[in-house]
Amino acid sequence: MTMQTARIRTIRTGTRLAFLAGSVVLASCGSSRSTIDLPLEPIAYVDTLPSVQPKEREINEVTRLLKVSIGGEIGYGFSFKRLFGAQVEALNITRFDDVVNSSWYERRITKGYMTAEDVARGPTTFGPDTSDVLTVVAGKAAGISPGFNVRDARGNTFVVKFDPIGNLHLASAAGVISSRLFHAAGYYTPEDFIVVFDSAKLVLDPEAEIPAEGGGDRQMTEDDIRDVLSRTDPLPDGRFLALASKFVPGRPMDPFFFDGVRNDDPNDYYLHQHRRELRGLYVVSSWLNHVDMRYANTLDVFIDPPGYVRHYLIDFAATLGSGTIRPHQPREGKEYNFAFWPSLARMLTLGFYNKGWENEEYEIIHPSIGWIPVESFDPGQWRANWPNGAFRLATPADGYWGAKIVGAFSEAQIRAAVTEGGLPTREVEDAVVEVLEARRDKIVAYWYSRVTPIENVSAESAGLRSSLLEISFDDLGMAAGLHTDDQTRYIWTFNDVYLGIDAQGASVAGSGERQSLDIPFEPPNEQLPGIDGDQATATLHVNVERDGRRVKREAVITLRWEGPEKGYRVVGLRH
Repeated sequence: MTMQTARIRTIRTGTRLAFLAGSVVLASCGSSRSTIDLPLEPIAYVDTLPSVQPKEREINEVTRLLKVSIGGEIGYGFSFKRLFGAQVEALNITRFDDVVNSSWYERRITKGYMTAEDVARGPTTFGPDTSDVLTVVAGKAAGISPGFNVRDARGNTFVVKFDPIGNLHLASAAGVISSRLFHAAGYYTPEDFIVVFDSAKLVLDPEAEIPAEGGGDRQMTEDDIRDVLSRTDPLPDGRFLALASKFVPGRPMDPFFFDGVRNDDPNDYYLHQHRRELRGLYVVSSWLNHVDMRYANTLDVFIDPPGYVRHYLIDFAATLGSGTIRPHQPREGKEYNFAFWPSLARMLTLGFYNKGWENEEYEIIHPSIGWIPVESFDPGQWRANWPNGAFRLATPADGYWGAKIVGAFSEAQIRAAVTEGGLPTREVEDAVVEVLEARRDKIVAYWYSRVTPIENVSAESAGLRSSLLEISFDDLGMAAGLHTDDQTRYIWTFNDVYLGIDAQGASVAGSGERQSLDIPFEPPNEQLPGIDGDQATATLHVNVERDGRRVKREAVITLRWEGPEKGYRVVGLRH
């Protein structure tokens, strides 16, 4: 057994032990008599090592949805951890509370130099070639929107899906816009395009098949193509508009789940419900109102060479104001399709139990947009149509991580993605941009208030010859314009076992987003050398106070003593 395999088995079978170990580390941060073993490298492993392709799984969708909707909700409702406020933090985080690039996620928008053009381009290369024939090679096997698979003259295959009658652009625009924004946020997505074509260029492949009503497949006919086209509106010139989603590179397998692991994939070693990028996906999904974020809209693909599984999000037609075959309605985003506890409450109260959305009045913004709430949007109470383990276990630190992604999108970058949706007028585009900006701002305000939102921490001191340690950081709450310096105060405690320091104090905020704390300490009599290896002994706990109200969730900064000449170096941050 290799060292990598041994690590994988340890993490898979010992997730609880890993959590307990993490709790000990965090507990020691608050003790002036303990030390902390802090790894120098990020707490993550390379998950793109060559491996054998895992086997495809037989998935019963009804069984799966019942399991998460009933079994999962009952278990969560009676969870002692939840009832007593215990939270398990994500396991695949780095020393600075982030995640590394992997087969699940790649840092993009938060790098700070992604242009509007980069967002508009997304993962795309080139769309379907509509100058020649489009060969229909199969009927669409999954989903509720009408469509089929086509192969263009270049030999590329696309899934082509159409808008519902009366709502031209509804699902197609939502699909392309959200695909671009999810990609910029860091997730792997297909190449999605708006395509316009003449139906006369559709040619049926003699071997094309379509799912049969009684099960199995049957030969596809010209009538099947006409039937699909009859369920959408043509453009005024008689051509058809659709969303074309290019088949992703690699060998398609099956969906991934939001909990557990794929047992025969040696690279899949973190339980999915404890992955930061899947927990933080809750926030990005809430922004784009992706109510259909469930396992069926994911896809594992085997990339060979070198031979590893990449994890995709697919099918964004049920985002923004689109319910794919109709506009969204007030329940969506507010309650699960089958919400066990609210359903039980309605039954026991003979229907008098009310969640609020039942009486919510709503008006379609535009037929090509549908309905997406702004005023009633609550970032902490948003719900997808179906529950999943990763969203359920998301902590304030996970929500804050996701909010930093959403908050990184500028108006220009949002507009660039919206323009790619091919909406009918500039006024309609403006409406979508305004909605996304408003929901973005609500998300940032909500999640930034759940933690002490400090980043980019640095330490300055002149070693033991100085009796002052200056800690500088960016306060993202102030940077986002949520708070001002006269509203803000920082309460801190500083502990260093090695140098024997135990101090506490409070500091008022200065002007600007860059803030600093001056921590006094008595220089030791002896010239103690720096600490070797991974052992760090200094922790700084910081709570922010806004308008006299202290945020419960503190930031914990870990520092290492580098010796009398260099002083302290920041080696870790937790929110």
